[in-house]
Amino acid sequence: MIKFFGELLVNAAFLFAILAAIGYFLYARNDEDRYFKVSNWLFGLQGFFLLVASGLLVYIILTHQFNFYYVYNYTSSDLQLKYLISAFWGGQEGSFMLWVLFSILIGFGLMKWTRDTYRGPVLFFLTLTHIFMLSMISGIPLGDATLGASPFRTLAEAMPNAPFLQTNPDFVPQDGKGLNDLLKSPWMMIHPPILFLGFSMMAVPYCFAMAALWKRKYNEWVGPALPWTLGANVALLTAIFLGGYWAYVTLSFGGYWAWDPVENASFVPWLLGTAGIHTMIIQRKSSTSQKASIIFAILAYVAIVYETFLTRSGILSDASVHSFVDLGLYSQLVIFMLAVTGIGLGLFFYRYKELPRQKKESKLLSREFMTFAGAMMLFLIGLVIILGTSSPIIGRLFVENPTPPEISFYNEWTMPMAMVTAILTVFGQYLFWKRQDADSLARDLTLPVALTCVVTLASIIIGEVRNIYYMVYLLTAWFALIGNAIIMIRLIRKNPMLIGGALSHFGFGVLLLGILASSAYNNHLLDDATRQYNAAIKSGNVTDEQGFRKTQTVDFLELKLNEPKVVNGKYRVTYEGYTLKDQARPGQQEYRIKFEPADGEGKQFTLNPQVYPMLASSSAQNIEWSVDPDVRTGLLSDIYLYVSGSSYVQQKNEEAEEQAQQRRQVEPAAAGLQDSSKIHKIEIGQGETVSVGPFDFTLKEYSQESDEELQDSTVIAVRANIEVTQRGSDSSNSVYPLFSIYQKDGKNWSYAPPTDIPGHNGTVQFSSVDPSTGKVELTIRGVDKEVREQWVLLVAEEKPFISVVWLGTFLLMGGFSISIFRHWGRERKKG
Repeated sequence: MIKFFGELLVNAAFLFAILAAIGYFLYARNDEDRYFKVSNWLFGLQGFFLLVASGLLVYIILTHQFNFYYVYNYTSSDLQLKYLISAFWGGQEGSFMLWVLFSILIGFGLMKWTRDTYRGPVLFFLTLTHIFMLSMISGIPLGDATLGASPFRTLAEAMPNAPFLQTNPDFVPQDGKGLNDLLKSPWMMIHPPILFLGFSMMAVPYCFAMAALWKRKYNEWVGPALPWTLGANVALLTAIFLGGYWAYVTLSFGGYWAWDPVENASFVPWLLGTAGIHTMIIQRKSSTSQKASIIFAILAYVAIVYETFLTRSGILSDASVHSFVDLGLYSQLVIFMLAVTGIGLGLFFYRYKELPRQKKESKLLSREFMTFAGAMMLFLIGLVIILGTSSPIIGRLFVENPTPPEISFYNEWTMPMAMVTAILTVFGQYLFWKRQDADSLARDLTLPVALTCVVTLASIIIGEVRNIYYMVYLLTAWFALIGNAIIMIRLIRKNPMLIGGALSHFGFGVLLLGILASSAYNNHLLDDATRQYNAAIKSGNVTDEQGFRKTQTVDFLELKLNEPKVVNGKYRVTYEGYTLKDQARPGQQEYRIKFEPADGEGKQFTLNPQVYPMLASSSAQNIEWSVDPDVRTGLLSDIYLYVSGSSYVQQKNEEAEEQAQQRRQVEPAAAGLQDSSKIHKIEIGQGETVSVGPFDFTLKEYSQESDEELQDSTVIAVRANIEVTQRGSDSSNSVYPLFSIYQKDGKNWSYAPPTDIPGHNGTVQFSSVDPSTGKVELTIRGVDKEVREQWVLLVAEEKPFISVVWLGTFLLMGGFSISIFRHWGRERKKG
């Protein structure tokens, strides 16, 4: 019944989107209000049906109805409520629903605030995008094919060839596959909704540009489109920040940006949207750049659809760790991409000869030229990123299995262009607010240039910069920061609401400084012995057994339990043990690493990096581990730490390998033989603790079992309460082995079954009890007698100025936000 109503609601929304688009088309052509009113009702019903369908999808997620493929594939019964809710947009189908829901909300705003001239075409093109996206989740059968993939598909529909479903079509799994462990982060709960909000808002300037081309009104559209474009850029920038921060605190590569296709899916539209904002402002100020404004508005949304195709079609499944699983939507995504691109560019070139032309070329030293030049630099950066992202596709024309470009490709191409852009931000601002010639501009730039030279020289000396490239980079970044800061101070005195552009450009300069400083001065935390070894490696004084020079330095910090080491002369670092936290993730360990100032002055702090098995890809014989770093955030420097190995992980890997070897034994009986070296007998009194291998066994008490729990033949039965603690861990488990004597055939027999040690292959057996001393004998099996040292291997880094990167991002957001209020206020006054 839920399946029927869910699919009915989705397809009803699909149908009403088609009807609303037809209505808006007729309204745009005939300009009759009756079409507008009817279309608004149809548009609203589309939203109502989709909202109810979304509520139904959330319901089956929260109630763990694993007979539905979407619920089975993205959730499990042990997921916390917050992650169950976020599973709604965790897959392709739910994320499309969320995307359209946001777009419908924006559509309601456009109904109210868009001028009559553009309202019909804008809403028509917006609804057209809904038709394409709703078709992705309609699930309508078309002969042997299906239109889209319904979020309400059952397991039998999604996996018809699965053997267990062929024998039992009504089979319902006890649990689902669960959410990817890496996505169990509060940051990833917020990131996707804000990203899809940005995607939805970026459709608005596209729709306005199409409306302008349709109605041949090429100037007025930028006024209402500009606040929406600014809003889309703020949303995308916020999503970029959240994704970058998630990567920084969750993944172990130690950075915040890896040029992954999914990262680029938000970055490229942001770049093109920012370029469009600049040309729109010039168009509004000077009635020029009409062609550039329209083409950037089109390309920004085309980039969103294209990047959506790359990440959702499965075409980059081997090149991106973030790509969605292919749901068979390849053809529909191609049609969506070609339609948006073809309609947009087709109408643009069809109207190209009618578009206004600039009567005379802009002077080099003019706000028009400088702003347009800045927009073109942003476009070129976006173009490089798109080419890099698309290289696995383009490469298939020449080789069978092309590889994506290295990170260095993006850095080497984009950073020089970013440096040029930084310079243009200053020239653009000084020419934007005041018309100048070469002499006046030179006088105006004297102060920022002088300050830039002084600060750059100081940075080179203090930072011991010897690389010419870095020197030029520093010069451009400081120039952007100082030059825009001076303009911003002047504008604050005049009208604080005018500082949006200057503040964004100031933030861009801060961001450039943060990127360089956080990467160039990244420093591993190592003890003196490791540092001396690395110095010897670099000097060529270390050779291997064959006499060849070693070239690989050691970037790990090894700590033994409760044995502190001084690192970098700044911190005394101590490994204090770990805690097993199975309730968060089965098998998860949380390590305690204490940092104290080496000189005894200052506050100590503790970091708690985590290690956990990736259950989806692990087995009892082969465990794949993942890590959660921990970060100590400081004003100017972060301590970044993750576990790359430990005695506990090594022990678990050895146990898994031992199980694998037993399975490979030719004789089945061989697997059952117990290694005699792993059988140990100990005597222990009440309250005493005895160590065997990595475990401490404490006899808490033992007591006689009650008669009602015993069989009639049992003479006596005693059960011990043994606390088992793995050394280094503050987590303990209790086991309750039994020792009993019973009669059979007139003779006394003992019965003492072994009890498993939780989380280990070993067992504990209550062998006997000595009434005279009160001590009991325990037989421990499957545990090495040798006491192992408890250790942890860490990657610890000091990351200076990472906060400067976040500060630059926030300043960019702040500048865009101020501009939204300014331009929105102007439009409201006109309305």
